[in-house]
Amino acid sequence: MIITPALVLGAIKERLEKTFPGETVYENLAPRDFQRPSNMVELLGMNLDAMGQGSGAVTLQYHVKITTYCEVDEVHDSHLPTLDLRCMAILGAFASGFLRAGERAPKITSCTANTDGLYDFAEVRLTVSVAMDRSEFCPEEISPLMETLNLKFEVKENVQ
Repeated sequence: MIITPALVLGAIKERLEKTFPGETVYENLAPRDFQRPSNMVELLGMNLDAMGQGSGAVTLQYHVKITTYCEVDEVHDSHLPTLDLRCMAILGAFASGFLRAGERAPKITSCTANTDGLYDFAEVRLTVSVAMDRSEFCPEEISPLMETLNLKFEVKENVQ
């Protein structure tokens, strides 16, 4: 089974919901009037690294950004120590070093927080890696997923 971006983001979202019970976790976009405190998960990119010459194994890496928001005061300033603590809580949430995504457990190979110069939010960046066989990148598995997503999108467009 291929580890899709949706599986990875879903596993991260689930971990954040356990870390911050009752708070909303947005995916990819936060609405204009989003709730605070909350978090947002975005897929920044993916890459594939060969694990060795002549090897059929590869490492698929997902690069993910978590943006965390806290309450703001009357002039819309966040409380910076609170953002720092939220980042620490997120780092701690991923300290186990792995996620459960579908039937696999991809590794968290990097987890860094950035609060420097960010006054309205803070960011945590994760790299999630999974070792796979090259044969797992089969068009036979990926094509039906794309067809299903396209069908859902078309139905959504036609309904609106």
